[in-house]
Amino acid sequence: MRANRLADRLIVMPEAHSRHKRLMHLYFTYRVMLAVGLVVFAATGIGPAFLGTAAPKLHIITVLVYLILTIASLGMSFFDLEAMELEYSFAMIVDSIVIAILLYTSGGPQSGLGILLGISIAFGAQGMPSRTAMFSAAIATAAIFVESWIASALHGTPIRHFSLLAMLGISYFILAYLSRELSTRTLLSERLVKQQGKDIANLTELNEQVIHHMQTGVVILDADDRIKMLNDAAWQFLDRPISTIGYFLKQISPPLEKALQDWKRQPSSRQRHLHTQTEGNDLMVKFQRLGESDDSGTLVFLDDASRAAETAQQLKLASLGTLVASIAHEIRNPLGAIGHASQLLQESENLQGTDRRMAEIIDQNTSRLNDVIENILSLSRQRSVKPEKVRLELWLAKLSKELMHNHLLQENQIVYYLSPRETSLVFDPQQLSQVINALVDNAVKHQSDKGEKLVITITGGMDSSTGDGYIEVIDNGRTIPSDITDKLFDPFFTTSNEGTGLGLYVVKELCDANNIRISYIPVSAGGNCFKLKFPRL
Repeated sequence: MRANRLADRLIVMPEAHSRHKRLMHLYFTYRVMLAVGLVVFAATGIGPAFLGTAAPKLHIITVLVYLILTIASLGMSFFDLEAMELEYSFAMIVDSIVIAILLYTSGGPQSGLGILLGISIAFGAQGMPSRTAMFSAAIATAAIFVESWIASALHGTPIRHFSLLAMLGISYFILAYLSRELSTRTLLSERLVKQQGKDIANLTELNEQVIHHMQTGVVILDADDRIKMLNDAAWQFLDRPISTIGYFLKQISPPLEKALQDWKRQPSSRQRHLHTQTEGNDLMVKFQRLGESDDSGTLVFLDDASRAAETAQQLKLASLGTLVASIAHEIRNPLGAIGHASQLLQESENLQGTDRRMAEIIDQNTSRLNDVIENILSLSRQRSVKPEKVRLELWLAKLSKELMHNHLLQENQIVYYLSPRETSLVFDPQQLSQVINALVDNAVKHQSDKGEKLVITITGGMDSSTGDGYIEVIDNGRTIPSDITDKLFDPFFTTSNEGTGLGLYVVKELCDANNIRISYIPVSAGGNCFKLKFPRL
């Protein structure tokens, strides 16, 4: 709190000092103009007739001296003497003495010159502390009373116009108080406005920080569909363009601009599905008008469609998972008994022909069903992630040998490349080995017709444009049909009569657990690519 108050003082005090300086310059300029006017009236005789009638010589000398003093004070005020209160006090004393003498030379209080002291007090109190302002009013009051006493003593007459003098003195104090109060309130108002400005600036900066760190992409467009602002998430969703601000939306993302025009023709609050990227990361887009007029700007919200789909999928499968796991556990024991009985039947010498074939069918399907149960139970008892920083080159060298052994592949059928070779990534080695093994197993099973011509290439490294780590598992087999690519990671989806439909689903779950994004990319020359994108180190 003390640090905040000190910061406020450091911000406000120089501005208050500057404001007081401006008021002092204005006050001293008024004094010079007043002195010039009095000199002109005295020299030309064009002013009021009562000026200087009682003592002409003293009057002229006084106004000349006053002119010299006011010019000197104004000149000195432009230097930073750090004695502002002293300068104000000296000016008020000079004004009080000079105007008191002018009262004497011009016929006394009834001449009306006493009001000039009121103007000086009103000006001076704006830039003086309260005590100095009241002190100035007291000096001015004392000056007019002393002038009346001296005049009565010199002329041998009693003090006249006492009530007028009292009213002038009271008015001086009232003017000093009101001027000082007005100055204080003005200063407080300025401070309040400045503080509100700082609060608004802080809130604006806070809003910008919140927007920029949102996972939802936000793009603000003007009436001509030029980009005024976008956050980091939107920049990522739009394929990280080099320049954005001030550009038309169609220059940055033609598909998004087309969706915007469609929305303008038929406004709707619902989200729209949009495919903008080559790596399978579709977007959910929502548009909202800024303001009520048609020529106002547009607010665009972008969300990763896969994330929304994942959320819906997780909600759908959350309750089902526990139920399926418990059912699988209950089925496992009787299924084991059926499989064991089938094996015993096959060992019987009396089992011939069709009966033996039936026993083989029972054994095959029992084994297949057992694989489904094993996959389900492995998901339900999945161990916690233990990430560590792994040197990718050493890890892939070891993994490639494991893949050749597990899937009966020749040495020339498993190839891996790294760029740069010293790449290191953070992941759970055991779980990522399971992921790569599942992807290779999927390629081997679905491309079995290629035989020894099947080549699986594993590439990895760091993307030079984004700094993200990646691993790609590429095969040269038949490209997966485009109409089923959206379902590849769905549970129980399979195109094989012998598949369980859980292989790629387990892969997706393991990638999510390691904060790895997996996507399918068709290879233009034929083949398939599964890309794993790792978070930045």
